[in-house]
Amino acid sequence: MEKKGFIFDLDGVIVDTAKYHYLAWKELANQLGIDFTEQHNELLKGVSRVKSLDILLGIGDVILTDEEKKEYMEQKKHTLFSICS
Repeated sequence: MEKKGFIFDLDGVIVDTAKYHYLAWKELANQLGIDFTEQHNELLKGVSRVKSLDILLGIGDVILTDEEKKEYMEQKKHTLFSICS
């Protein structure tokens, strides 16, 4: 069977992915020693990954270099894809 296209949705229109994003942020928070709750997660809805990481770090009062931030954002992305597949 020839594939002519794919539907890909990660913004909640077709599939509610908010719970998966929460789990990925929670895993990252745990690694950083941050107590991250579902209430905290509400602050991340509709926010870019960069801003979300900044909010998460603020919750835990954690300071990272720009390079470390890039690595953690990439890790969060891979964690999300692992959870969703």
